[in-house]
Amino acid sequence: MRTKSAPPNFTEQITDQDVATVRDFIESQSGTEFVRDRRARNVAPPAPEFSQEKFWYVLMGCLLTTQQRSTKGMPVNRFLEETTFPLTLRACAEQDSFKRFVRTTVEEFGGIRRGITVSTQATENWRTLRRGLWKEAEEWHGLLRQQRAREPQVSDRFLERKAAHWADEHFAGIGPKQSRNLWQWLGLTRYEVPLDSRVTDWINNHLSVRVEKKFLLRLDYYEAILDYLQAVCEKAGVLPCELDAAAFDYDNVGLGTKALQQTTEPGYVNPNGQVTVRNTGKPGTDHLQYIYQLACSRCGHVYGANGSDIHERKCPSCQSGAPGLEV
Repeated sequence: MRTKSAPPNFTEQITDQDVATVRDFIESQSGTEFVRDRRARNVAPPAPEFSQEKFWYVLMGCLLTTQQRSTKGMPVNRFLEETTFPLTLRACAEQDSFKRFVRTTVEEFGGIRRGITVSTQATENWRTLRRGLWKEAEEWHGLLRQQRAREPQVSDRFLERKAAHWADEHFAGIGPKQSRNLWQWLGLTRYEVPLDSRVTDWINNHLSVRVEKKFLLRLDYYEAILDYLQAVCEKAGVLPCELDAAAFDYDNVGLGTKALQQTTEPGYVNPNGQVTVRNTGKPGTDHLQYIYQLACSRCGHVYGANGSDIHERKCPSCQSGAPGLEV
């Protein structure tokens, strides 16, 4: 019988260069909107109050952002930023069929995948909360809020990890990543962070440890990587939630190695919601460039752009972007 080997102790692999890289990176990204927002939400006072509506919104957000990009301009992002969230507790409570309501609302919005899965998991979570889990959710929120109300301490990570385990065990569709995303999104954690693919790509491209994404579904492996990340951040004098925000944003704005490589691949979506459709094969207006067909995920407008411009293009029709090239 084959036994599952324990993950390596990545903290033993920390180098001085790792520490310097993290410290310099956070310093270089400290003025970005994403990092400033993370510090305001997860570090600066006051600690957030508990609200069932907010908890439900974030829990639904975790389900909706699983296995699909949620960067600015994408359908999931626009759904979550609706002036009135379409799936509020009140709206859900008024329905004869909760599951059908969630599925129909998600699918009719357009561009959001996994409608059946999301509605099934949401229904299970809805029932679990109504059967008495709201009380536990509020208790965990209160414990995290208590330590969130003071200056960060490295020992805070132990309670944060226990809270992630609780969420993973009780909610459908919430694994190691989204159980961390839940509490971080609520503004309550600083050390336990969701290992998004954009974050692990940054780690693989800049630090000495190699994250094997296929093993991240294993809780012991996931937490071994987190232990390493937390130890590096402690030595660098930064918070893991700051590194998470900086690495996530680094890829979103088209600076990550993977992002630069994929801008011309069909299906790539830039931070403004512009989608690469195909290479037209026509010469571009910049040196050694081809014209690529792009489509706006917001209004559907189709236009051409040089391959070198894809990462920063805005829609000429609905975002006041530069005129497109002929395709």
